[in-house]
Amino acid sequence: MAVSTSIYQELLFLGSSVLVGMGLFFLYDILRIFRRILPHGNIWIGVEDFLYWIIFTGVVFVLLYRENDGMVRGFAFGGLLVGMTCYYLLLSRLIVHCQVWIWKKILGILGNVLGFFVRPVWKTLKKVAAFCGKRLKKFVRAVKIGLCKL
Repeated sequence: MAVSTSIYQELLFLGSSVLVGMGLFFLYDILRIFRRILPHGNIWIGVEDFLYWIIFTGVVFVLLYRENDGMVRGFAFGGLLVGMTCYYLLLSRLIVHCQVWIWKKILGILGNVLGFFVRPVWKTLKKVAAFCGKRLKKFVRAVKIGLCKL
């Protein structure tokens, strides 16, 4: 029994909307990973979410335009929702947890290596700055005394 081409095209459209939903949730997971590795304030989180929703809207628009000639169909949004839900229930927690752990380990090792090289330079710069500060204070004091004697 052959499946008509229009039903086959609708199934492909539903499948692509499910995959796009999974991809969009994966993109949001990247944001979640970034926020856990580098915590920042509510303003930046709002900006990131705003940019995410602009990208989300653009991707859904392109999906509807290319696959369905721009017609808004309920099952397209249902496919997005099913894809996002499946991704969240099956993969999201594992991916976020593993990626945060991996990146924190990498950044910790990188911080230790950089600290090993930067720490002596930083101590030397602090000593030079303290020395220059003392000399500058003596110079300023001498200038003040000289100006007061005029």
